[in-house]
Amino acid sequence: MFCALQRLRLLKAPSVRIRIAGILVALSFFALDGAAAQTLLTVREAEFRNRWEGPQEDRAEPPQYFEPGGGLEGESPDQTGDPLFEDENPDGFSQSMDRMAENLRRKLRFGPLDFQLGLITGWEYSSQNSVGGDTDFNDNNSFYAAPTVAVTYQREIGVWNVSARYSAGYRYYFNQDYTAAGTGEQRNPLSMTAGIDVGYKTSRLAVNINVSASSGAGYDVIAGANNWQTSASTGLSIRYIITEEFSVGGGASASFSNTADAQVATGEAPQPDSNSLMASASFFADYLVTPKTNVRFILSAGQDLQDFSGGATEGRRYFDSMLMVTYQLAPKLSVDAGGGVGYVLDQNIPDPEYTGVRPVYTVGVNYNPTEKTYFKAKFGMQGADIRPNFSLLAGWDVREKTRLSLSVYQNQGFSSLSPDQYNITRGFLGTVAQQLLKGISVSVSGGYEQSEYVSLTSENLPDPVEGPASYWLANASLYWRIREWLAWQNTFTLSTGQANNEELQTRFDTSFNFNF
Repeated sequence: MFCALQRLRLLKAPSVRIRIAGILVALSFFALDGAAAQTLLTVREAEFRNRWEGPQEDRAEPPQYFEPGGGLEGESPDQTGDPLFEDENPDGFSQSMDRMAENLRRKLRFGPLDFQLGLITGWEYSSQNSVGGDTDFNDNNSFYAAPTVAVTYQREIGVWNVSARYSAGYRYYFNQDYTAAGTGEQRNPLSMTAGIDVGYKTSRLAVNINVSASSGAGYDVIAGANNWQTSASTGLSIRYIITEEFSVGGGASASFSNTADAQVATGEAPQPDSNSLMASASFFADYLVTPKTNVRFILSAGQDLQDFSGGATEGRRYFDSMLMVTYQLAPKLSVDAGGGVGYVLDQNIPDPEYTGVRPVYTVGVNYNPTEKTYFKAKFGMQGADIRPNFSLLAGWDVREKTRLSLSVYQNQGFSSLSPDQYNITRGFLGTVAQQLLKGISVSVSGGYEQSEYVSLTSENLPDPVEGPASYWLANASLYWRIREWLAWQNTFTLSTGQANNEELQTRFDTSFNFNF
């Protein structure tokens, strides 16, 4: 919505441009929650998806952590590859392969529809298997192959803008005794991600619809076990400008997640499959007091539901009203603050502890001087929260060949392990990338996440299930783009031991990546 309305600045009347700019400031934080969901990365997700192959298409802009070469790959206008592999003969082997790759890419493009094929071949080592058991030479390493496919569609027709993305990858380990990624159906990780964004914009009306979905297997640091997770979310936002000073709008969103097939160590209690559903709707009215000050009144309501395979179903419903003020300190810098009252009620939770009337509030800062440099911070308590949430998302291109990114967060929701309790996670994840030579870059990442389990009832929970209290990871990666269609990547990772193993886990992965 913000991007669509930003084009209104092209209006010729100076007074209108000033007032519309003020309105855009107000919009920035209305869209912040959705933007953070697209780009803020948690340690849990970074670990869970570390073996997922192909682009992460459920995000409009993938986090730096998942980008090849730490996000520096492919930014130079010259994409011919590494000079060590240049062939002075125009009919040499390297040029022949380049022409073949380019011809294949052309055959995979059909107007706005673009197909991308990939093949990753490599070798992986892990000091532990998926349930935390120690490994030896026979089962601590394996060669693997991973085919990938991606499809993108981009079209702008008049007032409509449509973007659709899909990606799938499958990693197959040739050593049948290697179970670092899981056992059974999870031994060879399969992953799929997809995203759709539809925008409609006229001089007064802006409508945006987004849909994203993902499915795949990985190690869940909250559960302390491998499992399969499937999630889907959708959002709708509408804004109508009535006058230069007054506008109204609304939004609706829904998200679903399923956790299944948990693979726990022998002797540990099995973990139930769980489903969670969150739905919300809101209405707002904006009044532009001055070109730099916007006042917004918001009414919102939502429902959070949790269901376990054993039959337990519970939920939390909320209603909020809030008055929020946004002030533009500078063309690229805005702050906002708001407060109001909310009401929460629980469903199928005995003697609930966190219900009734309570205050709701939010404060935030948004600074976005360039496309690659940004700072977004938010702190508040709304909806079904039992503790304040906070998020900080920052990125900085220190130099042309150096990039930093950082996410700090606290979020919460129903525990996927046991009924009548919330899981609160807080942590940070940072990445530094540096280009050493043309086509060669290194990146270093580190993160820590802590989990807290809070009972939603004043009664004593019978044997509540809780996952590991904390988890950390650190990795270093060397990326060498040999040609536009060929790259070599090496990644070394240290992390907390899987399951109940108190020893550090070490992993190493080296691979050649072919992309067409």
